[in-house]
Amino acid sequence: MKRIILWMFVLLLSGCATHELSPKVDSDQGIAGAQSVDTGILRAGTGPEIAGYLTEAYHNKTNMCRANPSAPPFLCSGVLLRATQNSTGFHFWNPNPSSTGVSFSWLRADAKFGKLVFGYNNGFIFYPYFYKPTGKIEPEILCFFPVDGATSGRADKGCGATPGYPTSIRCQSQNINTAAQYLVHYNNSTVKYGTLCGFDVRDSLNQGATTAFNEAVKAQGQAGTFAFNTQNEFRLEKWGQNLGATLPIEAVFYLNAQGKVGAQYDQRDFKTQTGIWIPMILMTLPQTPGADVTFQFIPADQAISS
Repeated sequence: MKRIILWMFVLLLSGCATHELSPKVDSDQGIAGAQSVDTGILRAGTGPEIAGYLTEAYHNKTNMCRANPSAPPFLCSGVLLRATQNSTGFHFWNPNPSSTGVSFSWLRADAKFGKLVFGYNNGFIFYPYFYKPTGKIEPEILCFFPVDGATSGRADKGCGATPGYPTSIRCQSQNINTAAQYLVHYNNSTVKYGTLCGFDVRDSLNQGATTAFNEAVKAQGQAGTFAFNTQNEFRLEKWGQNLGATLPIEAVFYLNAQGKVGAQYDQRDFKTQTGIWIPMILMTLPQTPGADVTFQFIPADQAISS
């Protein structure tokens, strides 16, 4: 059964977090008119509440969302984030026009890492789709790499093969379906970036996406120091430009003083362009595999209070 059909059952079952549920809104990826869905001022939570939601989602290692086998854990747990570089030349929520998809990473207590891509220090966070505010779109989550997939050079929106590396085609196509099989593949690769496979987790796979993702998370946790020092990577369907008001953006985040400056600019810019206030969250990444990520709302760091 497709996940979209399961939404009617979601409201009847106990939750895996405390956010209020909302119905799915499908996006027409290229039509700016989608921006008209429930725009205006929206405050889905206070800063301390959002920090609490993120902490809860990070520690929630439940394997199934509301006992739905066709709903992978990334729909209801973990922290889906995109690291960005602050610039006055573009809005942080707009995809690169030349890209074929949009890259994110995912943090959970069993899927942690100690740095962001390119050494970036700030970015933004999506709500888990099961807990997004009403009227927000859901760019489809396409594939997951336990370590950075170097997706900009891959086919199939970043989920396919890197030219010249047959081992880089999607894991399921190579009969790599379990964490153990992935680790053999991983250990046999001397050049990690771009040569490793990714797990297809598209909605059309139904329960197969859940199984694949669970095995991918296990593989990340078992891949040792390299995986901890190299962020994982999700690839999402590319959305249209200027859809900030309807994207499921929960917060902007920063890691340090340098990142704070970028997050402050992004917080102001998002409010100016969309009318929506989102909090700045200080995210502290672990320095060792035994430590955990923390999320803090610091009132004095906010560029704007509301």
